[in-house]
Amino acid sequence: MADSKPAPSLAVRTATGAGWIMVWRMVTRILGVVSTIVLVRLLAPADFGLVALATTFTQIVEWLAVIGIYEAIIREEKTDTDLYNTAFTMTLIRGAVLGAVIALGAWPVAHFFNDPRLADILFVLAGVSVLSACENVGVIEFRRDMIFQKEFQLLVVPRIFGIVMSISAAFLFASYWALIVGILANRSLRLILTYVMHPFRARLRLNAWRRIIRFSVYSWLSAIVTMIRDRADTVVIGRVFGPASAGVYSVGWEIGSLTSTELVEPITSALFAGFSQGRRTGEDISAGYFKAISATFLLTLPMGVGLSMLAAPVIVLAFGTHWLEAVPLVQVFAIVCMGKVIAYFSIALLGANGLVHISFRVTLISMIARLILLFTLVTPLGMMGAVVATAATAVLEELIYLVITFRRFNLRATDLLLGTWRCMVATIVMGAVLYWCGLAWSPAPESASLAAWDLAIGVPIGAAAYTATVLALWLASGRPRGAEAMFLEVAGGTLRHWGGSRLFKHPR
Repeated sequence: MADSKPAPSLAVRTATGAGWIMVWRMVTRILGVVSTIVLVRLLAPADFGLVALATTFTQIVEWLAVIGIYEAIIREEKTDTDLYNTAFTMTLIRGAVLGAVIALGAWPVAHFFNDPRLADILFVLAGVSVLSACENVGVIEFRRDMIFQKEFQLLVVPRIFGIVMSISAAFLFASYWALIVGILANRSLRLILTYVMHPFRARLRLNAWRRIIRFSVYSWLSAIVTMIRDRADTVVIGRVFGPASAGVYSVGWEIGSLTSTELVEPITSALFAGFSQGRRTGEDISAGYFKAISATFLLTLPMGVGLSMLAAPVIVLAFGTHWLEAVPLVQVFAIVCMGKVIAYFSIALLGANGLVHISFRVTLISMIARLILLFTLVTPLGMMGAVVATAATAVLEELIYLVITFRRFNLRATDLLLGTWRCMVATIVMGAVLYWCGLAWSPAPESASLAAWDLAIGVPIGAAAYTATVLALWLASGRPRGAEAMFLEVAGGTLRHWGGSRLFKHPR
């Protein structure tokens, strides 16, 4: 008689989906580093700069046209052919408009940078935008139904193909066109795979446009406001203190925000699908909200505090001693970004319930507050003024979301504390151990080898102290069904999936 295996819980499926997305981001970064190492030996720096200028322009145009069509489908209670046909048609219209704007801007951009080659590149990228808009909209079901392994294949396989084609073209032509060939190959294979992997075939219809537009309008407005808020500090720093200071600030932010970009954002993407599915099936998504926060804090708190404490050796090893100005920025941003979990997850919860207008209003308040603080603090405090402005508005945003989410969904602060106190205590213990060892916020090492030595000692010590404390507190609490139990469940499922099933079978 075959074993009847219970379906995994929504929390476990969401955690598994987040794992797939994080693996994709890790694979993408590794592939990007490998391709860059190869391509820099075959192409000139000017080739990279030329393509970077063109793609930056297209990214800005695309960012201004983010309208959340796929997100609207994911959160819909019931889907039908009209909804998918409308989504495809709206995406196609958006792609055509984007392509036209990029093509029309080709010559002005080329004239602005005084390089006519940019026009030809932008014409090709305009075609790429239209090509991407023709993808099979049916593949959104992979995310809606939380089949993230298929979405992983859809993301990674074209990426690998694009890198192979780019390197091949670089060997053949030794021209900036090799980078464009890689982009075109990536998008082309993805287009083909969307139709191979899903049977849906769309028709040009706009019957269900009202069902999408009521969600997507606020998504579009939020995207614009978010872009202004998140780019304002770099623009102000660059304008007041010059490009060098803007570069230091950008590096400080990029490293300090690793916990949010590499952990929280992928989890949020999976969580939005999980919340939407939970709402459709009648599950208690408010309980899932607390469990998601506690599970994510289990990772982000030690990573954020550890990164802040070891910022100096991280910067010296990764960038060299001439980037030491970025160290205090990383120390602050790492602490700030580890707590952005509440804002990200509240946005996902509100969005899954069709309350995107609330997220837009909070983002607008955050943008206005940041702009006021930036123009007030940057001149007297320099880069640290921008850091204070960013940190203060991030804390303000967290508090607003906390109040709104708790009131809207009748949540209790005690439930949040019950799910997170163990990782908070363990993080304090980890910090105390690192401080006692003389590794916390210590002076910058004088060389990369010394930085590597500090990290080789500090990371294992911190990880061991944190893990041991969390497990001890969990066991002492009676092994509650919290974040720790979910991680063990996901880990066991992963081992079984990758061939370790014999270890988990009971003898008959």
